[in-house]
Amino acid sequence: MKVEKGDLVLISDGTTTSTCIILTDEFVICSNKNRGFYYSVCLESGVYGIVYNNEITSVACKGFAPDYEFKSELFETDYSYYAEMYRHFAYFPSFWEEDSSDDED
Repeated sequence: MKVEKGDLVLISDGTTTSTCIILTDEFVICSNKNRGFYYSVCLESGVYGIVYNNEITSVACKGFAPDYEFKSELFETDYSYYAEMYRHFAYFPSFWEEDSSDDED
């Protein structure tokens, strides 16, 4: 079953069934097609979270909310901090000492 951003899906953990809006494209975590996940919002609770492919039981409505707006620090990561840490603190020791003497026997 092909799920896309904005679709309304039914999910189940085996006990409880809920409806969620898919907010992102699929994030694939391995080559197995059933091992991806989506970031979503649950309509019953209003909670944002991850939904795995194997939890989706059916697509209730294709294109239910394709322009759903949400804010999450998870998707606004700035990696400049790590670039600066690497630039200032990266250390690559030499395995052999350089011979700076000009003595020749």
